[in-house]
Amino acid sequence: MDDEQFFESILATESNYHFKPLKTIPYSTIHAVISFIISVLGAFLACVWQSDTDCEEYFLILYLRCIFWIVTFLYDHIIKYHHEKLRMNGYHEFYRATSLHKGVPLHTVSLWNTIILGIQTIMQHEYGSKFFDHCTKSFFSPTTYIVLFCAFETTLLIAVHAWYIIRVMRFNRATLPPDAYRGLAESMDSVGVATRDTEANDLLEKQADLINYLKDHNNKLNQKLMTLNAQIRASSGNIPQN
Repeated sequence: MDDEQFFESILATESNYHFKPLKTIPYSTIHAVISFIISVLGAFLACVWQSDTDCEEYFLILYLRCIFWIVTFLYDHIIKYHHEKLRMNGYHEFYRATSLHKGVPLHTVSLWNTIILGIQTIMQHEYGSKFFDHCTKSFFSPTTYIVLFCAFETTLLIAVHAWYIIRVMRFNRATLPPDAYRGLAESMDSVGVATRDTEANDLLEKQADLINYLKDHNNKLNQKLMTLNAQIRASSGNIPQN
């Protein structure tokens, strides 16, 4: 079998492949909405709450920050789970293109919480028991700065999520085959047009993607085989001996 027949035999499996869209847009939307709600709620507490002696609104906002970090932590794991499935399906190019985004929300919220913790620690160390005396409705109150931090964070997260959602929508609408199959088709169509070096480099890159794709599926099959063997052994152990 020559190279062209080999490529055609691989490309023949493309017609049997069913595109699976990346279903992460709802999670990104929900996370952005939660960030916006927390920011608005913090501003509401800072403007309406009538506690000027014990900073109740300030600590309520801090509780909301803790809850939001947990939500972001769960969101981060869900997004990475779906992107890992995408990589296992052979879309290495889009996986690499969005690799930076997957950590931005969690890193941003963690950084903001760390900055808030540092500022609170400095204020507690500076004022001590008189900290509550400075928790007033003035512009430079502790509640004001944390609300401003939340508003800036929400703006950043909404921009990041909007960029990500647009990219995912374009990816889902394209319904492209896995990178390895698409690369082989392009390399066959471009014979005689591209230079030899460019053609060879593209072919090597697509072959590397195909190797990773097959290795991932081989690992999945090995895991299923081990699970099946364990089930067979468990069933054999439950069979009564005559």
